[in-house]
Amino acid sequence: MDWKRNFLESSLLGQSTNKSNPNEVQAKCVDLAYKDMMTAGRYYSALFLHTREEICCATNKAIKQCDYVFSRDLIQKTSLLFCKDIIGSGNKYVTGYGLAQKLINMTFKYLYVFSDLIFIEHSVPDFSLCDCPLDSIILKEASVKRVVWSKLTAQEYQKCQDKIYSLLKSKPLDMELSKLGNLAFDFINW
Repeated sequence: MDWKRNFLESSLLGQSTNKSNPNEVQAKCVDLAYKDMMTAGRYYSALFLHTREEICCATNKAIKQCDYVFSRDLIQKTSLLFCKDIIGSGNKYVTGYGLAQKLINMTFKYLYVFSDLIFIEHSVPDFSLCDCPLDSIILKEASVKRVVWSKLTAQEYQKCQDKIYSLLKSKPLDMELSKLGNLAFDFINW
């Protein structure tokens, strides 16, 4: 038994999560990603089109249905669980796309981190198509200015991911990071 790893896994997943149940671990990954998204989303959650449970359940189901293949289409579809386009007005608003990119990208990050516990009867997915979860730390590290992750449009998101891709091309990546697509930028800089 690797006691340190066991402690770290239990700390993040929670002691009540049965780590020998892949479905339970995966559901917890989505839940953790939802909590990450709520750093900005909490101010607008009363106006979400669906409840936390509905959003997490639909996200988990959608990821399984696409056979764990990341896509920006998955972000677009998930954004509609939050709102049609934006919640709020003036400078106090969020976009469904901004919230969804955080939820989907963080879910894939957690799926990768806990892949040993989740993909027991299923082959480990190809994480090379993954994008980097965008937040203020990552945007700063990528030198992206005047962009707020929770207010992103699909076009702004694309530009951020293109910039991250370019930055990663200039970095020496080890074997593990080279298989993570833009998600590698998150591990390097967060």
